Amino acid sequence: MNNSITKTVLTITFLLICTFSKVSAQVLPTTSGVNLFCQGSDLTLPAPPAGADWIVKYSATQTTTPSTGVTLVSGNKIAANDLNTGYYYLSSKSTTPGSCESELQEIPVYVLKPLVVNFTPADFCLESPLAQVGTVTNPDATNIPDLAYQWYTVTGGVETAIAGATTKDYTPAAPATVGTKTHRLKVGYVINGNKYCAQWADHDVTVTAKPVKPTITPGTITGTASAVTF
Repeated sequence: MNNSITKTVLTITFLLICTFSKVSAQVLPTTSGVNLFCQGSDLTLPAPPAGADWIVKYSATQTTTPSTGVTLVSGNKIAANDLNTGYYYLSSKSTTPGSCESELQEIPVYVLKPLVVNFTPADFCLESPLAQVGTVTNPDATNIPDLAYQWYTVTGGVETAIAGATTKDYTPAAPATVGTKTHRLKVGYVINGNKYCAQWADHDVTVTAKPVKPTITPGTITGTASAVTF
């Protein structure tokens, strides 16, 4: 094979590889123009143009020929149960018989799976705070390894952020009062510096007072040395 043929074959091969890579790309949280959704959310489109309907198709990977049709609710909504990570392709078509379908608009979508958050509440004495140890299961750790943490106290359903408590585990500063307070650990995904789809866990933590000094009267202690006479 001469050099010119070899170069031509290599060029075609390179173009085919690049084209294949482009049309089979998976959606990632950092994909350009991606729309992020918490699992359980609907995707609501604007109303279609007057006298026209939306047509939506889906593909798990980027493509120029999507084939999986999507049934819309109320003409402009993809229900949460039908929303998946991948590429949605939107077009419109007039209701007038014989009308043409528009070009496709690509909509990359990434659905964030719920984090599983909990912590082990540790009651403690007023002067000896114990660590509240959090546990987090990240079902999307491969694509979204970074998480944000914030601890709160919750009173009457109102949460108050605890300053500086932004790690998985939290050891309270020595409190000024005793009693039981609800603590909350909230965790969310971090994507491009923003936080998404927070999940949380609440538990009561009880702070007890330091016991009072015990009172021991003479004669109640046994085993002491007795006085003797020489």
